[in-house]
This record gives sequence, structure tokens and C-alpha cells, in this order.
Amino acid sequence: MRLIEQQLAAVAQCARRGDWPGYAAAFGSAREALLRNAACARDELVRRHLDILGAAAPERDPEGCVAELEELAGVLREHHAGEEIALEAVPAAAPLDLRGLQPPEPMWRILDALASAPHAGLRVILPHEPQPLYGLLRERGFAWSGRTREDGAYELFIEAA
Repeated sequence: MRLIEQQLAAVAQCARRGDWPGYAAAFGSAREALLRNAACARDELVRRHLDILGAAAPERDPEGCVAELEELAGVLREHHAGEEIALEAVPAAAPLDLRGLQPPEPMWRILDALASAPHAGLRVILPHEPQPLYGLLRERGFAWSGRTREDGAYELFIEAA
């Protein structure tokens, strides 16, 4: 989620500089990343902000676009705090530590574990955020939340949607 917040900050910087091609490219990347995140894609407020920003003419109202981006960033900060709370509330079952495995082995192990117990929920530790996995999880009917741990690894909790 922090990466998306950084992307939105880059969009706002482009608007402040009047770099409209950069704004369009940065906004497209941030929008795509938000829609790949299951929690954000389901959130009506996030989608409303994205619709407003997508329809806006930033070169005509850069201050309005920056204000809208800042509101969206605030919504995302609330999501991020909610994800951390949700992860803390997950039962303390031993996580599946997949650090040290070569791709695509972690992805296969996650999908196998979910196939064998689809309603149990699964906590995994990975070396980084598994962006390519999210589309596969969405296709299979799973939701997820995650966070970067203090040790730099990425902790992910997956459950049936």
C-alpha cells in the first residue's frame, strides 16, 4: 500500500510542475495498482476518487486534482492502518515462510495450500510483495491483506472472499 501512496505523491508532483504527460502516465500506473489491490478495488470511496481523477482535466484545475489526490491518499492510509489491524486479529497460526525459494515455487505452494484448505485462511511470509499472485488469487475467489514487516519481508494473509 505504501508503494501506491508513493505513486500518488508522484502524480501530485507532476500536477504541481505542470507535467501533464508525466501526470497521465503516473496516474495510469497508480490507478492500475489500486485496482489490482482487492481491498481497494472493492472500496466504493476509492473507486469514486479514481473516477473523479480519471475524468478531471488536471491542466485546467491542478489544485483541485492535487486536493483529490491528497484525499485519496488519506483513504489509503486508513486502509493501510486497517490492514495492519486485520493482520493482528488473524489467529496466530504458524505462517508459511516462503523466503529463500526461487520463483515460481512460492506461488505454487500458496496455491496448493489454498486448494487443500480453501476456507482456512493462510498466512505467508515472502521476501517481497507478490504482485503477480494477486490476479490469480482474485480469479480463484480469494481476498488478501498484507504489510511489509520490520525485517523487510512481506507478510500476507489470504482468505476466501
